[in-house]
Amino acid sequence: MLVSFNRKIITALLVLALVWLGRAAWRVYDQRAAVGIQLNDLESKLASIEQENQFLASASAYFTSDEYLEKQARMKLNYKLPDEQVVIIYPDKSQKAASASVSESDWNFSVWKSWFRKLFK
Repeated sequence: MLVSFNRKIITALLVLALVWLGRAAWRVYDQRAAVGIQLNDLESKLASIEQENQFLASASAYFTSDEYLEKQARMKLNYKLPDEQVVIIYPDKSQKAASASVSESDWNFSVWKSWFRKLFK
C-alpha cells in the first residue's frame, strides 16, 4: 500500500511537471511568434528606409551635378552662355484684369438667373 501511495505521488508530481513544462513551452512559442512579427515589421521598415536612402542618394547626386547648378543659375541668376540670346516675355496685366471683371459679372448673372428659375418653377 505504501508502494502504491508513493507511485501516486510520483505520478502526480510528474503530471504537474509536465503541465508546468507545457505552459513554459507555450510561452516560448508565443514569444517566438511575437518576435517573428517584430522581425517582419523591422524588415519592412528596413526595406522602406533603404529605398528612401537610395532616393536621397540619387537626389543628392542630382543636386550636386553641373546640370542642376547650371539650370539654377539660368533660372535665378539670369545666367546665359556667351553664344546665347535671352528673351524675356512679360505678361499683359491689363488683359487679366479685364477678363477677371467679366468673369465675375458673368458669375453674378448666372447666380441671379439660377435663383430666379428656382423661385418661379
